Amino acid sequence: MRIGRTTRIMTDRNRENPFEQDGSKRRFMVSLYYPAAISGSAVAPGYPALFHPGEEIAIDFFKRFGADTDYLTALRIDVHENAPIIEGVYPVIVLSPAFGIERDMYWCHIYNLVVKGFIVITVGATYDAVFTIFPDEEHIPQLEALSKLQSSDVEEWESLVTIRTKDLLYVLDRLPELNDTDALLRNKLDLERMGLMGHSLGGAAVYRVLKENASIKAGILLDPSLHLLGTDTSPLTTPVLLMRQNSSTYEMLIQNGWDETLARNTMKGQACLDRTLVGYKSFIKIDDANHVTFSDVPIHFNEPGIKAKHQMMSELIASFMQEFVCDQTDAYTKHVGAVSGISLIDRDGYEIN
Repeated sequence: MRIGRTTRIMTDRNRENPFEQDGSKRRFMVSLYYPAAISGSAVAPGYPALFHPGEEIAIDFFKRFGADTDYLTALRIDVHENAPIIEGVYPVIVLSPAFGIERDMYWCHIYNLVVKGFIVITVGATYDAVFTIFPDEEHIPQLEALSKLQSSDVEEWESLVTIRTKDLLYVLDRLPELNDTDALLRNKLDLERMGLMGHSLGGAAVYRVLKENASIKAGILLDPSLHLLGTDTSPLTTPVLLMRQNSSTYEMLIQNGWDETLARNTMKGQACLDRTLVGYKSFIKIDDANHVTFSDVPIHFNEPGIKAKHQMMSELIASFMQEFVCDQTDAYTKHVGAVSGISLIDRDGYEIN
């Protein structure tokens, strides 16, 4: 399937940008991915096209951090800017990235969701992401102060997850207008069938949005910042999939060099999540995965075996959304127990035999 991509600037005119001193309003980018109605002869661009119009900025960034830029440039992704959309009405998945990771560095999951019939919306985090590129090619790098945050900077992390939460809620509020008036997307978004997905800090924000917006049909938390889920312990009936890295217990986190306080609060957050979720819930860990495995970052370094691991994870993500957003009975629940490369875990992160 050919994939179309279009971007939109979101400006919250009712909220000042906390990172600017001039009183300017909060401004961030979203990307929308959808099935594209273009001929099979169209040339598939390379991976850097995900960051159009800032392909050169992205390549320069990858080079500075030692990524395999030759591999990335040669990697065909088949995404086409502002291509016409295939007629239809599509369920919607909104994705919030990890701290520091640019919104479109989740191609490993985006592609499979679009192939399965979803429109995917990725929500950027200006000043938090390693870079943000606006349509006029304005380039905003990550703030230096944010790049130096430590796990002990509790107030700063709380501020960031609050900003993410407000951004997600703002996007959700704007989707009906987009569906009514946008020239490309008009009447293409099925706002009765929506799911949320977030990684790390984005996962914590997704959880908070689920607590505020009962219309969302399902949520997926990709190794979320469990210590930042918030203080609301009221029951949540929305189906939730928690996908953890391989180090899923307190002991494993300590062995991996985590700060003791952060490890303890992470596991407290997972136990609290377990108590709060009263609807369907599935806790799994991905064998041999680390925190960035859930993003495209391993692709940037051409990590051996990552394609198969990403494919397995993406199939789980898509099947969960198919079952709980699109009501496809047993799409996830009937098969998850037999998937190779994962382990079912309990509230404390231990494998369930």
